Amino acid sequence: MEYNQMGKIEEIINWIENNSTEVIDNIEHESVDVYNFLKNEFAKSNVNENYLFQFVFRSFYRVDNAGLTPEFKKEYFNILEQYRNEKELEFEKPLKRLSEFRNRKGQKTVQFSFVTKMFNTIDDSFPIYDSKVARMFSLRRPSNGDFDCKLKKYSGQFNEIESVYRQVIKENLLPKTVQIFDQNFK
Repeated sequence: MEYNQMGKIEEIINWIENNSTEVIDNIEHESVDVYNFLKNEFAKSNVNENYLFQFVFRSFYRVDNAGLTPEFKKEYFNILEQYRNEKELEFEKPLKRLSEFRNRKGQKTVQFSFVTKMFNTIDDSFPIYDSKVARMFSLRRPSNGDFDCKLKKYSGQFNEIESVYRQVIKENLLPKTVQIFDQNFK
């Protein structure tokens, strides 16, 4: 990670910590409850047979808003179930399988964000990558290039985010924010 990026990350961490009450107040109880519901349902059921889980997951993570086909969604939950017990989660295989399904506009897409959400469901220490997280890190999603080019770019960006997440946890860089979160969301 470049020095300028490290300085920006430090600035973001300081901003979050200094505004921790407002940050936590912007998290809705419903969102935490839904996240916990998804984690619990995933732990106790086969997601291919749990249509309530699928519906809530698609709604919570806005999968239904992404112009994806029913075939894509079915394969998505097949992969989630298949990867349930994987110890090493790697992007390439699930992304490759999902990229074979064209969206409703007939385009092949790389649904990186949804795969990070899948992996976070399996292992909640796995960070989620989405447009809001990318914006916080001043990252842009790759719009040009083939599958391998996009995978390389997304993987590099994800590694930056994951590195910062691990550092924040390891060095306890957000103690006030975590304390307020824990008080508000038992």
